[in-house]
Amino acid sequence: MNRLILRIFVFASAFWFFVPVSSWADFRLSVVPYEGGNDIRFERARSVLPYTTEEVVVSITSTITKQYQVIQSLLEPLTSIQGQSLSRENFTVYAIPGSNASGTLTVQQETAVSPGRTILYVSNSLGASDTFRLAYVLKPPFNVPSGSYRGRISFTLEAIDAAELPVTVILNISAEIQAESSFEIRTLTGASSIRLDSSRPDAQTCDVLFSIKGSRGNQFRILQSLSGFIESIEGNRLPPDAIYFRVSQAEKGMGPNQNTPLSETQEAVYLSGPTGAEDQFIITYSLADTDKQKAGRYRGQIRYMLEALGLQELIGKLDLEVEVARIFDLKITPELGGRIEFRDLKPQVAPKQSEVIFEVASNIGRPYQITQFLSSGLVNKEGSIVPQKYFTLREESLGTRGRLTLSSPTEVKTGETILFVSDTTGSSDKFKIIYELKPSFDIMAGDYSTRITYSISEI
Repeated sequence: MNRLILRIFVFASAFWFFVPVSSWADFRLSVVPYEGGNDIRFERARSVLPYTTEEVVVSITSTITKQYQVIQSLLEPLTSIQGQSLSRENFTVYAIPGSNASGTLTVQQETAVSPGRTILYVSNSLGASDTFRLAYVLKPPFNVPSGSYRGRISFTLEAIDAAELPVTVILNISAEIQAESSFEIRTLTGASSIRLDSSRPDAQTCDVLFSIKGSRGNQFRILQSLSGFIESIEGNRLPPDAIYFRVSQAEKGMGPNQNTPLSETQEAVYLSGPTGAEDQFIITYSLADTDKQKAGRYRGQIRYMLEALGLQELIGKLDLEVEVARIFDLKITPELGGRIEFRDLKPQVAPKQSEVIFEVASNIGRPYQITQFLSSGLVNKEGSIVPQKYFTLREESLGTRGRLTLSSPTEVKTGETILFVSDTTGSSDKFKIIYELKPSFDIMAGDYSTRITYSISEI
């Protein structure tokens, strides 16, 4: 009986001695969110925030005494129920430095979470157990609509140059995306208003910078409209089309790229791309022909609205200040460059004529008149005077708005003569005077001259 028991005991001892060592090996992987739970959850990812981060803790238990590595792979990208997915640039990962005890963290820089194999960690040569942390980042802009997005990531523990079977853990990921935009509207000069001044070359245009931060996930428009009239303190109104605007430097959207008159009604200045992506553009405001506008200082306000999904909301406004400088100029163009001359006059030949063109640029908004002052008749050195009946003038219209006072031939008289009276609004105007001198035996031979002075004055 004792001999039988001894044999059984020896046999059992031999059995345990020859069991392979690997049956005792421990090779496990654990991946859990740092803040608890079973999934990676981005509760509220907004497109106007810099980023949203969630951490996971990766723990490896290994007694195989062989080097190993941890591999990450994106099984399903973050996708909405409508089938829209976040891009690779929106979802990244990096290892938190110093969170491991040994081994090497291989994703110390932000790396896109992708379907391929991404090595996250390589153990030391002895394959010691270790723990480290990963940070997953959702980064705007999100070029997708608001909503819930779901995906899955796999983590695989693999032995290097060892026969151990790999261990895989799968985590679900979810994100609540709030696609929204913020708008920054400011003048490039730093001024608090759009300022235009016709008298200053450096102030005849004004640039307004629009910065769109964050993506809305759908197409939208930016509209502009005047808040009331553009008025002076005297009650004069500047018509909106006295101001032009054009859009430049938009990359994702578009707007009018040629000078477009400002309108009394709401008008679009920008149309985004299909996903309402981030963008930046400039609206340049400029003055049209100011000689057609009354001089003065005008004030108004431009409002900017966001229109998306059939709804509008105010996103900004800028005051508008326009200085229209006073213009009241008379330009005279004689045929002979500042002189009215009649040469080679001989009795019994045709009269000689000389033309003078008058051009007035005025925006004073009040009527005016042009006068002629003749200091004396045409006189020679000996004091002989050409009789007035031989020296005449008449006026011709050149698309003239005002009233010509001498449309039929009239003797040129000494003293002051009113030549022209503007319309009631003092519009810019243009007309012509034809001076005529008739030769006669009554005129003694010689050189005759006089001085004519022209004046423009408000009535």
